[in-house]
Formats: sequence, structure tokens, C-alpha cells
Amino acid sequence: MSLPQDLKSLYVKWLDDEIQKVSAKQERLAMVYTKALDNLRRYDAEIGNPNELLKIKGIGNTIKNLLKQRLSAHCEEIGAAMPDDSITDGDNDKQQRIRIRALGKDDDADSEKPKKKRKYVPKRRSGAYAILLGLLEGNGLRGGMSKDELTKGARKYCDNSFHANPSTREFHSAWSAMKTLLDRELVIEEGRPKRYILTADGETMAELLKRTDGVVFEDEEEYERRKHNKTKRNDDIEANNSCEISANLSELMKRTRSSSKADNVDHYPTPHPKASALPEFVEPARKTHSISISSPSESSKDTPIPRDQALLHSSKDNIIRARWNKISYEVWEPSSYDIVLIIDHREVRSQKDREFFANKLTERGIETDIRQLSLSDMLWIARHKISKRECVLNFILERKRLDDFAMSIMDNRFLEQKNRLKKTGSKHIYYLVEETSANDTSVNRMAEAIRTSVWLTMIYNDFHVKRTKNSDETVDWLQSMTSVIKNCYSTLRLLVISPRDLKCQEDYEASLTLFRNQFERTDEIECCHRFDCFQEVMGKTSLMTVKELYLRALMLNKGVSLEKALSIQAKFPTLKQLLLAYKKCKTREDAKMMIANTMKDEPGNRKIGKALSETLWKTFGECDNV
Repeated sequence: MSLPQDLKSLYVKWLDDEIQKVSAKQERLAMVYTKALDNLRRYDAEIGNPNELLKIKGIGNTIKNLLKQRLSAHCEEIGAAMPDDSITDGDNDKQQRIRIRALGKDDDADSEKPKKKRKYVPKRRSGAYAILLGLLEGNGLRGGMSKDELTKGARKYCDNSFHANPSTREFHSAWSAMKTLLDRELVIEEGRPKRYILTADGETMAELLKRTDGVVFEDEEEYERRKHNKTKRNDDIEANNSCEISANLSELMKRTRSSSKADNVDHYPTPHPKASALPEFVEPARKTHSISISSPSESSKDTPIPRDQALLHSSKDNIIRARWNKISYEVWEPSSYDIVLIIDHREVRSQKDREFFANKLTERGIETDIRQLSLSDMLWIARHKISKRECVLNFILERKRLDDFAMSIMDNRFLEQKNRLKKTGSKHIYYLVEETSANDTSVNRMAEAIRTSVWLTMIYNDFHVKRTKNSDETVDWLQSMTSVIKNCYSTLRLLVISPRDLKCQEDYEASLTLFRNQFERTDEIECCHRFDCFQEVMGKTSLMTVKELYLRALMLNKGVSLEKALSIQAKFPTLKQLLLAYKKCKTREDAKMMIANTMKDEPGNRKIGKALSETLWKTFGECDNV
């Protein structure tokens, strides 16, 4: 007896039998069998060998093998031969997929088509959406945007903040989406301070989002000009990048005046000597500069410069742009910028009066802004009236209450802060101390240490120190100081430098000093860094060297001053050598006293006592079970 050509009816009967055998506890298996049976009944074509069952949705190898066993038993019962399991319907893609499923493995990897990756499209009003549009809007001749510039331009396209706020349990901000854009190569990150640039795919995606949602930029005409005139844009960028000059101050001013004549612009007014007087109530520290930075070679100082490569004069914002020593810079006219006092958002009078200083100064006509500063409590910046770019001026202030000043001396924060403030290269660094806690016992106990620290700060560190009685007197001083600064910069042109590849915080000061040596030969120009560069580079842990990290790790132990940390580093130059020294100790007692015994011949303030030596062992040595 032979089998019929279409075995569908037999398969339906056997699968229905299997469903009846499923117990009540196997509810999920019953559902799988039932769905497979329904699809089998609705299948129109003939079904011969068991492998053809895999064409039906819901039937896999398990059900196929089960029905194949029933077919084999049926063939033995009636004395018929089993049907051929091979696929004979051609080598088309559908039959090939059936074969792969039947075998349960891919024995021909090239035959399976790769899965298409779903195209990434940012959600509307999300962080990634805003960043792409912000970059597209600001994608001019500036070679990318800094984080500060980008967040300012992108926040109007986003429903979330670009700044985290842990106090409200908002630990992630819209800026977190930048990692996704970098991973998907829609944005690239270059240099230090970091600059963000759209890739070709990123620009295409941003233009798609703009077109789909009907987004209109503030300067839509400028965007359309760039979009429809990319050839000219590329030429402008090439011209900007080729404007790398090596000119001294006289060459710069000569070409600046030539540019003014060519553009029918009035000559620069004859600059007055730079105001150098400080407020009468501030005692200036003695100026003894000890920084020595090598200048460029003499041959590079007076090299003739082609007229078309000397300077770029932007007609839009009236800013002169050029490059020197491979660093871009801009020149701002005295009347083209405003002076703004930036106050750190953590700088408060009390928890209930967090914006005391900003409110009081605003009432007195002082323009202020509250932000999170990487360094210092207050500083003065210049903000260009047209481009809105910002640069850090040569005035920076650290405010302390007397009790906090005493505590910072005890826990080494004072030394660490002074070290970072010095790296800014600012010419006028102020410590303002409010005597609001003069009767505090801890302050009275440290009176001598406070006096010593103040004198060292003024004489050795070259800082200014101002003492006020309370917050109201501090406001008075800030008002007067701001007036002096505005007067000081009323006739000064600012040369704003924009370095792209700083390796460490020392490079920040070195680049500033290099420009000062080259351009500040008269009182016409003052060199300064961009504010976003200051924010990124001068953070507490930004661009720190391995040596600085090692010292910082030592000073995290209570009682380890900068002098003690430097002495330990002199004996154990690296953290690895310190850890190996602990491992070589034969007993725990030897390990606990290792630092104390090593430093026993040091001067008094650099010696390490038994208790502090044991503390250091617990931090660096105990983990190794010495």
C-alpha cells in the first residue's frame, strides 16, 4: 500500500491527537500546538515530506520531528516507504531558508542575507535631536563648537535640561545623548578643549529633522547661504585654515590698519595707557614674575606676510580672525564687548538666600550671571556684543568666610586651590575673606596659621588679599572692583586665543604667556583665553598629570599637607614604587612605620608621625595584606 501525495489530512489528525495528550498543566505547550494546527488547516498547498511542514508559520523542528515520527510509524503499519526528505523545488531563497531551519544550523553562511540595521532617528525634542540641530545651526567657519556654545544653541530644541541636577534626582541630562551620537558616528569629537563637529551622515540627519519638523533657525538666511553655496563655504574654510601667520605686535597693528583702510573703516583710536591702578582700599601684592616661557625663533617674528593671508576681517561681526604659532585668535575692539561678573552657583550667603550677591549687584547696575565655575568663586569675563563669545579677563576671585578659610588651611584645600589658581596665568588673583566668624574657637586657635597663610599668599604667591566684615561690605567691594575693571578695559583691545590641543593645565598658562610675550608689547592689547576653554581645562580633575594625581591621592589622607606629599613623592616617585615598598615589609608593624622611618631625617613640617604613617599604610598598604 502506498501513501497519498498530499499528507496534510494525516498531519492534521496526528497534531490534533498530540493536543489531546497534553495535560492541563502544560497550558503553554497546548497553545503552541493549537496555533500550529490552525495554521496547518488554513494552508492551501499540498504537503508531502515532513520538511515541507517548516513552510507553515508556527511549526518548527520540534513539531516537525514529532509528526515525522508519527508518519514513520504509519508507514511501517501499512508497509509503505517513507517519502524523500530532500528539497526538490529549486534553489530559490525561500527553499534555502527552509533547509537551514530544517537542519537547525547555518551550514552555508554566505547563503543567509545579513539583517539590515535599523536606521537611528532621534526622538523629537530629545537631547540627540537638539544637539544635531544645534550643530547644524552653528556649523559655520569655526571648526566645530565647544560644549558651552553647543548647549546654548541646542537648548531651545530640547524639552530637558543640558545640566544634571542631583538634588532633584536628575542624574542624567540631555547632554548624555552625545555618547550615542559619537558611537553612531553622527558627530565627531576633536582636540582639547573638545570641539564637536557634524559628520556627513550627521549633517544629512540634522537636515532631515529640520525639514520634517519645519524648524526655522534664528539666522535662516545664513544657513541657506551655506547650504546652497557649499563650494564657497569650503573655500572660506580653506582660507581660514591657511591664515597661519607669525607676526609681532607692530605687524599685527599695521595690517589691522591696512584692513581698516581697505574697508573704509576709521582708524583705531590712539590707545591710552592701560589702567593699572587698583582700588585704593586694595593693597596690591608685590609683582615678581618668575615664569619663563621660550619665545618663537627670531626669524619667525618679522616674517613678511602676504596681504590676503594676514588677517580675516568678518563683515558680519567686525572681528579680526587669524592664526599665529598654529593657534587661532580673534581681536575685539574696546567698544565691541561688555564686562560681566560671573558668580559660581554654589557661592551663596545662606541656604535661604542663595542669590544674594547676584540680586544685590544687579540692583546696583552690575551685569552678573550665575553658573557653575570650574575654578574660583567669581571672575570677570568679556562678552562680545554680536558673536556672544566670551573670554576670561585677568581678574579672578576666591571668596572665603574666615571659618572656612581656617578649615581649608587645615585640610590642604587652600594649597590645592592656590596651585590651580596660579595655573590660570591671571595677573590679578584675589582672596576675599569675610570676618563673619571671628569669635569661633577654631578660628581663634588657628589665628597664627591664618596670619602666616595670608602673608605667604601675598608675598610668595603674588596674590591680593582683601578682608571684609560681612556680605554687605563684600557687595560694596565687588561693585567698586567692577567699576575699576570696566575703566581698565575701556580702551583695551582683547586678543582672544582659542587653542585646540592642550595636553595639561600647564599648557593653558604656557600658551597664554607665549601670546603675551609676543603681542603685549604695548598697552593696546591684552591676551586672554576663551571662557569655555577655561571651564573645560581648569577643572579640579581636568588634564591632570600622573604626578598631580599621585600627590592628590596622598593629600586625601587627613594630615598630609602639600609639603609632606612632596616629601613622600621624593622618596617614592610613583605610586607603584610606594606599593612595592609596602609589599617588601616583613611584618605589619614594619609596614605601619615604613613612612615614618623613611621621613625621620626630614625638616620639622615634613616629618611623618606614627599615627599618620599608620593612616597611610591603611590607605595604600593594608589592601595587600602585608
